[in-house]
Amino acid sequence: MDEQEIMAASQELEALRNQMENMAKQEELIQVTLEEFTRARDALEDLKGKKEGDEILVPIGANCWVHAVLGNMDKAIASIGSNLAVGQSIDEIVIRLDSQLEEIEAARTEVSAKLSSLDAKASELTQTLQKVYADMQAAKPQ
Repeated sequence: MDEQEIMAASQELEALRNQMENMAKQEELIQVTLEEFTRARDALEDLKGKKEGDEILVPIGANCWVHAVLGNMDKAIASIGSNLAVGQSIDEIVIRLDSQLEEIEAARTEVSAKLSSLDAKASELTQTLQKVYADMQAAKPQ
């Protein structure tokens, strides 16, 4: 490898590392989303056994809960996107959440595969550059 090729390989390695960092952030965001949707689905499943007038604990954030009494259990309200929400049965919402969870899981799998591929390329390029630098050091007169 000549000096120009070494520079190009170093720049490519830096670009790969930046892509990997961005992918890792995407993967983390997808994981948080997956956990949020799973918690919502699980909470709705837990509500199926409840009836109007039952007391429950409702999370309000930051690991805090308040006591609440259930009202009408015929419908719950769920976002359908674009700042729109509709009243649907709990079963309908769970079905929609299951579908969304499948999509989120597929996205996580795709990002994870891309991240693994980038990591393999970066490792290969790192090894190549390390070998080139070692060869250059060995060729230097002492």
